[in-house]
Amino acid sequence: MGAAMADSSSPRSRLLRRPIDLGWARLRAPYATALGLCFAVLALRSHARLAQAHLWAEDGTVFLADALAHGFGATFLPYAGYLHVVPRLMAWGLSLLPIEAFALGLALLTLAVDAAVFALIARAGYRWLVSHDGVRVLAAVALCFLPGTWEVMGNLANLHSVLFYGVMLVALQDLERPLGLADAGVLLAAASSSGEAVLLAPVFLLRGAMRWRDGRPRREVVMEALAAVALTVPAGVNMVLFRQSGMPASDFATWPLSRMAEHLWNTFNVRYVLYPVLGDGGTLSYFRRPLAVRILVACGFVAVLVLGLRRVPARPRALLLASCACVFLLIPLTWYVRAGSAEYPTFGAFRDPGVVEDRYMLFALPAGLLLWVAALARLRLSLAAGLCVCVWVLAFPRWSFEPWGPESDWARTAHLIRVTRETSGAEAGVPINPTGWWIRVRAAPSR
Repeated sequence: MGAAMADSSSPRSRLLRRPIDLGWARLRAPYATALGLCFAVLALRSHARLAQAHLWAEDGTVFLADALAHGFGATFLPYAGYLHVVPRLMAWGLSLLPIEAFALGLALLTLAVDAAVFALIARAGYRWLVSHDGVRVLAAVALCFLPGTWEVMGNLANLHSVLFYGVMLVALQDLERPLGLADAGVLLAAASSSGEAVLLAPVFLLRGAMRWRDGRPRREVVMEALAAVALTVPAGVNMVLFRQSGMPASDFATWPLSRMAEHLWNTFNVRYVLYPVLGDGGTLSYFRRPLAVRILVACGFVAVLVLGLRRVPARPRALLLASCACVFLLIPLTWYVRAGSAEYPTFGAFRDPGVVEDRYMLFALPAGLLLWVAALARLRLSLAAGLCVCVWVLAFPRWSFEPWGPESDWARTAHLIRVTRETSGAEAGVPINPTGWWIRVRAAPSR
């Protein structure tokens, strides 16, 4: 009997019964662990894109073309109504290398930035939200499998979306820890390159008010206020640039209120209630059910969320809910500034599984996933860990990122760019992905 009891308490036995308890609760380097895993996962998912590295959309048409034409001077050129400082700096830095290295270098660098942002949730400063380091590492990896990552990961054109969620993660940090240099770097990168980051400015004002109420040092309160200002000032510049850009206005504001409310509710329901738990197939099945069944299912999931969130301490819960509310505002903002975007099948009722690779599917889903992870972790850590693993499993049908498009021979593209740049008076349109996009290349100015 004694031997049996000893065997039941052995590490192997405990591993079989509760693997979450074996050494994962407090990791020595949770952020580095998550960073390595996230980068490895994204690199594996992008193996075809790395083997056939090429350019996607604005990466070539805007960022590389302007870097070749204007050098560092392209850094503050607006595009589509707002600034893209970080993508332009990255493109300029890579353009200093031999052009043959640009596509692969861009893919690796942007994947590293994507991984660095997603891994933020694993830092020790988020233990007040989810106490178990291992669960937060699993959540960071789960972010790499969300819908929309097909188009967003590994390119400069959509880096602003990733930086936006970096701001959200900074806003969720423990108030016992003052904002540091790394946090300031994330905020400045987002403020200068992700105009939508201004939506999270109120969360930093809330953080400042909480610090002031707790009697924290004045410097910490001022840092939160400065974070809000840093996000707001560039947004004012972007507003002016957007008005000057001449982009067509959206008709979303003219919709009847009933249609607008239904569209908003369905989108909210998918992002924050259904998809993080049900995935593609479950959410698709939900919208095929009768209205009464849909109401019961949604109410059941909301009840579980509320039950879990009520067990989260008051301050992290307030910041989590405020962040989720501000992040969701990104969707109606997109409908307002992008003509016709409200009609996209990525929004509203989820009826077309073919849209899961579209970049708009990523909007608000990272916040929805973290909302569920935080709630389930308070009910049972294994539930939160299991949810993260389920996100990986349910993403299996779209596990691999295919090459960007038909243009996959970067050596030939680089040769065309080099020859054009070295030929006096030459000019050429070099095709990239997707079909119909080009890089306008001109001869380098003579020295």
